[in-house]
Amino acid sequence: MQLEMSRDLRIADFQQLLGDTLPDGCHQAIAQNVFKHRPLHGTDREDVFLRVLKALDSPLESAGRHRHHRWESGWTENLEDFIASEYDVRALVPKFVKRGEVIRFRGEYVLPTNPYFETSFVTVLRRFLFQKWFANVEHIFEFGCGTAHNLVEAANMFPDKALHGLDWTESSLKIISLLKQQLDIRIDSAMFDMLKPDAGQRLPSSSGVLTIGALEQLGTQFEPFLEYLVAQAPEVCVHVETLYEEYSQNDLFDYVAARYIEKRGYLRGFLPALRNLESAGDIKIEAVKRTFGSLYHDGYSFLVWRPATVRSTT
Repeated sequence: MQLEMSRDLRIADFQQLLGDTLPDGCHQAIAQNVFKHRPLHGTDREDVFLRVLKALDSPLESAGRHRHHRWESGWTENLEDFIASEYDVRALVPKFVKRGEVIRFRGEYVLPTNPYFETSFVTVLRRFLFQKWFANVEHIFEFGCGTAHNLVEAANMFPDKALHGLDWTESSLKIISLLKQQLDIRIDSAMFDMLKPDAGQRLPSSSGVLTIGALEQLGTQFEPFLEYLVAQAPEVCVHVETLYEEYSQNDLFDYVAARYIEKRGYLRGFLPALRNLESAGDIKIEAVKRTFGSLYHDGYSFLVWRPATVRSTT
C-alpha cells in the first residue's frame, strides 16, 4: 500500500475550517506548533474502524450523575499533579486527552506527526472563539470547568476580565483557588450542578458563557440548564461540544460516531432545542461548526447563540 504524504495545516486552512479570519494569537499558536497529519487508507483505516466497532460492542459507561465520583477522582489527579509541578498549568490538561492518538478530521481518520496535535488544535480554536465572542464582555463564566485550563487561556488573553469557574466537584474548586493564590489569576469559583441549576447563581450584565465538553455529560437532560441560561440572558453563549444532529446517518464515518454518542448517553437534542427557541424568537444562533474530534466522535464542534433579550442590569 502506498502511503499518502503528510498534509499540514496553516493559517488559510484554519480560516477555512473556522469560517473567519484569525486573530494574532491564533497566528502565533499555528506558527509555534506542528499540524502535519497523514490520512489513513486501506488496512490502516480498516483497523481504526474495527477498533471503534469493537468499542461499541463492549460495555461503555454512560454519562450521568452516577459518574460524579469519577470526575471528582479525575480532577483530583490533576490537582495533585498541579501541586507537584509547582503550579505548571500544563499539568491541568485532562487525563482523557490522549497523546499521539488517531484524530477525526474532515471526514477522515488521520494520524498526526505531533503527539500534542489535539491540545495544539484546541489552543487555536479557543483563541479564535474567545477573541471573536468574549472580547467585549466583562465576565466569562465557564460551566463544568473541570481543571479550569480553558480559563487559564482566557486569563492569558484577557487579564483584566473577571473569570468564573463553576463545577460540581470539590477538586475543581481547589484548583481554581490555587490559580488565584499562586498565579494571581483574576478568577473565582462556585459549586454548580448543571443537572439541577441553582437560579440563585446570577450572571451579571456583560457576561459570556462557555462550556467545553461539559454539556456532553448531560445527555438528554439538558433542558434545566438551557432554561437557566435563557432566563439569565447573558451576552453570548459559546459551546464546544459534540453535536449529535450534525452527524449523517448515511455516512459510515459519521454513523459510528453517532452510535458512540448514543451508547455513552452523550448530548442529544440540544441543537434542535436551540433551533426551536430561535424559531420562537427567544434566541439567535450565531454559528454552528464542526471542526475535528478525537478517536470516537467530534467533541470540538462549536455552537454560539445569544438570547433575544440581554439583561442590562446586574
